[in-house]
Amino acid sequence: MSAVIATAVGTAVYIDQSEKGHSSTAPFTHAFETPHLWVGTADDGVAMVELTRSGSSLSGSLDITAIPSSDRTTTKAEHAAFTGTVDGSAVTIRIDGALGSVGSLSGTLTSTEMSLHVPNDNGTMYTLTLRPGSVDDYNRKVGALQSQARQALTELQDAQAKEAQAAADAESSGKIDAAATKVNSAYTELKRTLGVPVDYSSFETDLATVRSDLKTVKDNAANLSGEDACTDAGSVETDAGTVETDAGTLESDRGALDYTISDIESQSTALKDAWDAYETAQGLMPGYTPILSTGVGGVSNLRTNARDTVSAIKSKGDGYVKTGKDLAAEARRVSDAAVASAC
Repeated sequence: MSAVIATAVGTAVYIDQSEKGHSSTAPFTHAFETPHLWVGTADDGVAMVELTRSGSSLSGSLDITAIPSSDRTTTKAEHAAFTGTVDGSAVTIRIDGALGSVGSLSGTLTSTEMSLHVPNDNGTMYTLTLRPGSVDDYNRKVGALQSQARQALTELQDAQAKEAQAAADAESSGKIDAAATKVNSAYTELKRTLGVPVDYSSFETDLATVRSDLKTVKDNAANLSGEDACTDAGSVETDAGTVETDAGTLESDRGALDYTISDIESQSTALKDAWDAYETAQGLMPGYTPILSTGVGGVSNLRTNARDTVSAIKSKGDGYVKTGKDLAAEARRVSDAAVASAC
């Protein structure tokens, strides 16, 4: 039916007509004095011809409603006038399109059937068969055609909705997967960092030096005697300064621990941020389960472990520093006593 529109009818829009009766189905041997209505279907369309005959001359109008091949979700109505001739049962009609297009169709005409040979878009021909009918017949067929188009529209909208949902789900699952990957990475990194023992060897080495220097201070202070006692007391005072310097090295060692503490704290914060982002992303598609190496409990436990580890590192490092300061203070007291007694 779309071929009729394209090759013969043009683009005029059909306007509803009042229903007219049609003649009896007696043999088609005389001219009709009143319009005779014919209704038929072909492909995805329905046609109505309003025909008037005067001798061998024909005139009338052609109404077509069809589902376009380019859009199966709607219908298109066309209306065109025609003239024609009849010779026995052979008929030829000439259709004047609304945009000036002209097409000729041939076929046969009896009192009970009109057959028109119509070209398709692809160059082939098909037969449009019409029989006496009424405007109501045509409207019913148009209604069925419109229902078919509405069904196609519903199916298209459903398919588009499913496609849109699938795209949205893919986007959401992608965000969830990306967020889960960040959680996995942050969790693994923090766990690895916490698994590396903190190296306190420099503290032990420097503290041993402080203890050794303090022993020197005490030994020298205990051996002060004779004329050189005051001079030797000065050396004890110098040794006490060395103890204080070495104790300061422990504070430098404590500063180095801050890098480890900073790494743990920043990684713990990164894990929290990653988990928060994951929970937000998960809210987009609660039913989707990504590959996740831990859960909220695992994240919480590891971050608690991180806080405890940081607290332990700070406590132990501060303990070394305090011990160094205490030993330096002891060295200074021994030195002061030596100077006071010898000088």
